This record gives sequence, structure tokens and C-alpha cells, in this order.
Amino acid sequence: MSKLTVSCLLVLCICGSVITIDAASLFCRKPNQEWTECGSACPRTCDQLEDRLCIQQCIRGCRCNRGYILNNHGECVLPKYC
Repeated sequence: MSKLTVSCLLVLCICGSVITIDAASLFCRKPNQEWTECGSACPRTCDQLEDRLCIQQCIRGCRCNRGYILNNHGECVLPKYC
């Protein structure tokens, strides 16, 4: 490969990484949330406090930090605030 080709590929890889990081920080703006590439298809919520049977499937997106669950407004809260 030529130096130009290698340089272009390097720039594309770096830009792709930056775009992915920026997208994650843009989508997960609510408190107590984080981006995950492979989260549960059945997250715990205030309406569903107990674990339940759930299909094993990776879901990309925001999820609540450990110890927090979704309330009816889509916010991650401690279970005692449900």
C-alpha cells in the first residue's frame, strides 16, 4: 500500500472512533445512564422490580448504571424512589 492509502485509512479509523464516542455521549445525557453495546432487552423498571424471563439479545443504547432502574418517565432512579 502507498503511504497515502495508509494515511487515509488511519484518518478514517480515528474519525470513526471519535464519532462513536461522541454519539454515545450525546444519546446518554440523563443522569445515572451509560452507553452499552450489549445491554438487556428487558431492563428492570419501577413497574417490574423483580427479574423476569428475557430473551438473550444484545441491545445497543443507554442503560441505567448499576443499582438504578427506569421509572415511568424514562429516568434512572434508585428503586426506593419508584
